[in-house]
Amino acid sequence: MATKLRAKFARPSTFLRVAYSAPERSESNVEKIRRFTMPATKALPFVKLKANDQPMWLPESFWHVKPTGKREADVRRGRKYAREAIAAMKADHNSHLIAYIIQDIIKNAIQRAGEKNGCGRRDAVVLGFLSEISEAIGEKPLSVSA
Repeated sequence: MATKLRAKFARPSTFLRVAYSAPERSESNVEKIRRFTMPATKALPFVKLKANDQPMWLPESFWHVKPTGKREADVRRGRKYAREAIAAMKADHNSHLIAYIIQDIIKNAIQRAGEKNGCGRRDAVVLGFLSEISEAIGEKPLSVSA
């Protein structure tokens, strides 16, 4: 006698699932991009941006300041600019910002020295800026390497 084989249907199998998870966002990449775009630095009142500035471009000048001629007001303004620069340096994680600013202060001084009325004059804004930076550095204990 012929027995009819009953076709056994396989149970519905579970579909194969591919587990994919995108790599976690690396803070280092985000910080690198932020450091190159420098949003806090570019917002500083004494930074001059290039025409049609783009996010990855460096500013035209890190120190674009005209003294008012009023010594006390200029010193206070320089100190304020230094505090803003330190805050921007921390926000952008750009430890080179103060160096860039000092470079442009020197360039500006050389340009003013070439002018007839700029020779031999001290800039009170620069004095205030550098005084505030010096005091900020002096507040932190220096680490001495042996």
